[in-house]
Order: sequence, then C-alpha cells, then structure tokens
Amino acid sequence: MTTELHRPRDCIDRRRFLTMTAGLAIGSTLGTGLLARPASAAEDDLATFFANTDNVTELVDRRGEPSVEIIVGSAGNGGSFGFEPAAVRVDPGTTVVWTWSGEGGMHNVVAKNGAFKSEFYTKPGETYEFTPVTTGEHRYVCAPHEMMGMRGVLVVGDGAVSLGSVAGSSSSSGTRSAETFDGWLARTDNYDSITDLRGESTVTVEVGADGNGGAFAFEPAAIHVDPGTTVIWEWVGKNEYDVSDPELGYQSDLLAGQGNRFAVEFDGHGLSKYECSAYGEQGMRGVVIVGNGPDPVLSPLGKVLTGGTAVVLGAPFLYGLHRHISDSTSYDEADWFANGTEG
Repeated sequence: MTTELHRPRDCIDRRRFLTMTAGLAIGSTLGTGLLARPASAAEDDLATFFANTDNVTELVDRRGEPSVEIIVGSAGNGGSFGFEPAAVRVDPGTTVVWTWSGEGGMHNVVAKNGAFKSEFYTKPGETYEFTPVTTGEHRYVCAPHEMMGMRGVLVVGDGAVSLGSVAGSSSSSGTRSAETFDGWLARTDNYDSITDLRGESTVTVEVGADGNGGAFAFEPAAIHVDPGTTVIWEWVGKNEYDVSDPELGYQSDLLAGQGNRFAVEFDGHGLSKYECSAYGEQGMRGVVIVGNGPDPVLSPLGKVLTGGTAVVLGAPFLYGLHRHISDSTSYDEADWFANGTEG
C-alpha cells in the first residue's frame, strides 16, 4: 500500500535553510557605479573571510585587462562549489564577467557590501557582469553555498590586501582546516574534511568510532550525498549512543551494542546537523550535506534497523518543501521493509 502525506505549508519548519539567503537580497542587479568597500589597513585581511574556502591560493593580478572572467561552479569546497579565481585584482573600469560552469547546481553572485547581485543560474555558459568604477574591495558569495566555502573577492585598484594565512594553510594533519558549519563541528576532533559520497545510493556512518577522547565519534563526521541516498548509521562502539537532529525531527533510540543500525533516506537539497545526545558536547557530532547543499528543501524518512530487521519509525514524516511541485511525499511500506533487511 502506498501512503501519501500532506502537511500544511505554514507548518513546515524551513528556518535553517532560509537563513542562508535571508538578508542577502539587497542592492540592485545593476551594480555599476556603486561604491566599493574602501581598502584600508583595518579591512584588508581576508583570512577570516576565506577561513573555510579551500580553493583560494593567491590574489590573481589581472590589472591591465579590459575584461576578466571568473568561473562560477569550479572545483572546490567538497564539489563544484568554487569561484575561479577566488581572489582577483582588477583596474577600475574593468568588466568582470562571471560565467556559470553548469556544475554544482544552482549558484548566484552576491556582494556583501550590496554593490552587485545576480540571479540564480544553473545552465553552463550563463553570465553576469559588473564593472567597478572606484577603487576598493568587494567580498562576495554564492548565497546557497556560502557556508560551504563558496566565496570570492574582487580587489579594485592598488590597495594593500592580504590573504593572511589562507593560501596554502593546513592543519596539523596536513589537511586544510575545514568548514565547521557555524561551529557545529568545532569540537569534533576526528573531522578535517567533507567526505564526498555522491553517486552512492546507500552510505554507512560508524557510530562510536575512535575520536573525541574515546569511542565518541561519527566516522566520517561530514558527508556529501545525492538526493535519494539512504544514510545508515551503524554502531561500532560499546557505549550507549543515539543519532539525533531535533530541528529536522529524526532521532534513534539510545542503544548499546555493536551492529545496531539507524537509517534516514534524504530527498531534496539541504543540510542536516546531528549529534549523539549523550556525547554531543564532547564532540560526537556530524553533518549530512544533501545535493546542492543548504537550499530550503530537505525531507528525511526514518527507520531503525536492529539485528537486520527494519522497523519504520511510526508514520513517515515530511520535513521539507518540494518547491514548485507539492508539499507531499509518498513511499511504499512493503518496499521499505524489503530494502531494510539487506546487509
């Protein structure tokens, strides 16, 4: 039997995903002539701005060129979530052209100082132009993927600008310091990068792996998956653990014993920040990035698997909004039980 759920739009909690773009819809799409942020000694260090951007290595000097191209959706930050070059210096009057690669889903270009703001584009070859007329500095982002590190800077003129320790920086493990997702993974000592598992229909995260002072880690701590992927958390430690994202509304039981499993199937595009409620403050936390990342669309369906037997968590739930389609989802219960007994 197929069950279809409907949930009123005004009951759907989209605050986490909407906050990524709130406040960024400012200024005009016609940025030419607006004043840039003056480059000064107090504002020229870009290390903090680029702290979680892994594809910025240098300030590329393109002065003397009448037109400069920047690729939107270049390789970086766990996928195609970069600007290339991420940091570039140009002359006043230079036409800057952002060209979409068609990779990484939907992107836009938004100046932090309000000087320019493009529409959202997805197709390869689409462009947006801005011609600065004054010297200064424009820091900009892709609004949906800012927290993943999709950031850039346009330096106009000869002002002194420093990337600080950003270019070529690394952690003690030899890997560049990773995005902490607003501090969510700041205490998670087994996390140093996002593990790209796109292309897999089912992925497994270990529960109770070594880390954070004992067997108190999810491994890998941060994963990037496609919409429709089932994430299975499998207990490998001997303590009592659970998997909980209160904001999205899914939570396993607090269980002890190796081999217990809990699964969530994610659909749409979005971000889930979860933890073990017993050891989260100790650093036992994780992140699931789904599809294009923090868009206001994410809907998990939960089930618990214990000893190879699937138990659906009550009725299926809808936690996201399928924009331009409907606010409903459906699943075949028999198929869930059949699939849940594998492995």
